[in-house]
Amino acid sequence: MEILYYFRQQQTPMYLWQNVHFIDELSHHGINIEVFNPLNFKNVDLANANLIGQLQEKKYDMFMTCHNEKLLYIDTLKEIKKLGIPNLLICFDNLLIPYEHKKVCAYFDLVWLTAIETKHMFDRWGAKTVFSPYAANPYKYYYKVADLERNKMVFNGTPYGSRANMINNITSAGIPVDVYANVNNGKVVKKKHTITEYMQKMVRFFSFSIGRKVLWSALKQKVRKHSFIKDNNSLVIRPGVEFDEISKLYSEYSLSLSSTSARDTGILKNSVEVIVLRCFEIPMSGGILFCKYNEELSRYFEEDKEIIFYRTEEEMIRKAKYYLDPKRDAERKQIRMCARKRAESEHTWMKRFELVFSELGLLYKE
Repeated sequence: MEILYYFRQQQTPMYLWQNVHFIDELSHHGINIEVFNPLNFKNVDLANANLIGQLQEKKYDMFMTCHNEKLLYIDTLKEIKKLGIPNLLICFDNLLIPYEHKKVCAYFDLVWLTAIETKHMFDRWGAKTVFSPYAANPYKYYYKVADLERNKMVFNGTPYGSRANMINNITSAGIPVDVYANVNNGKVVKKKHTITEYMQKMVRFFSFSIGRKVLWSALKQKVRKHSFIKDNNSLVIRPGVEFDEISKLYSEYSLSLSSTSARDTGILKNSVEVIVLRCFEIPMSGGILFCKYNEELSRYFEEDKEIIFYRTEEEMIRKAKYYLDPKRDAERKQIRMCARKRAESEHTWMKRFELVFSELGLLYKE
């Protein structure tokens, strides 16, 4: 099967994760995803013109993109429709930025939503949608039994907002946590936005209920002024790791800490729940995912057998101490094996794309 992917590919983690995840995994199943990068052209006009030319010259079984009309013109989508090639729009963050694809979603044969909460908006905009969450590549994320398990918790990612609060609460209880992130002198390295960009984001967030919760939580977080680093000996900050090191990281540590709250909403009584890549990367690596209870995530992994949930701060501390106890070694190994087995059987990118192929009426045989 040949798929052409219109994708502005840059050499940063925000973009490269797709190579490591579904582009690589599908190649193991005889599916070639060819990236058509608009950045290879002088301007967007030329990129759109050459895209049509390539689709006319070479036979593709499917066309897909994750971009909106700023990079892929609506007139171009209409031309693709005339060619009769099944086309797919992937919305990787439709939970928090649904309006990103408001103008273009109706022009696709199928729109893949990674969050169900904003589906009603896409329905209103005339899109045909299918919901399927993220996944993990079993060929890149694998369970390798560590020679010496690190009897600590690990957090891999940017510890901003309510994530920092979560880590503060754990380390303040004397529970050791290693954080792998780009942090300078205790301050998280964050992208700076112009005033215009901030205003545009605020207008968009204010226009739908989830966005308003995100804005309110951001305001509360600034008022509280919680810093990331507290004066204790339980926190160790290490440099961020490359993609090829992540699986090893999750395999080596006793518990892998994750946040299921979007942005700063973890400080709210009812946070905005989100499923991220880490939720599947950790169990696929044979790691033990440790996070606040999430109803959706509980449908993907069985509590206390494949994943560890907590519901309150008190339970978080109690369960962290319990599972970090060296006496729980055999119990942790069992959870690791079960987590990997469930992830490998149900939460691969191939499983996700099989659903998409079916919705588009594409016949696939490996």
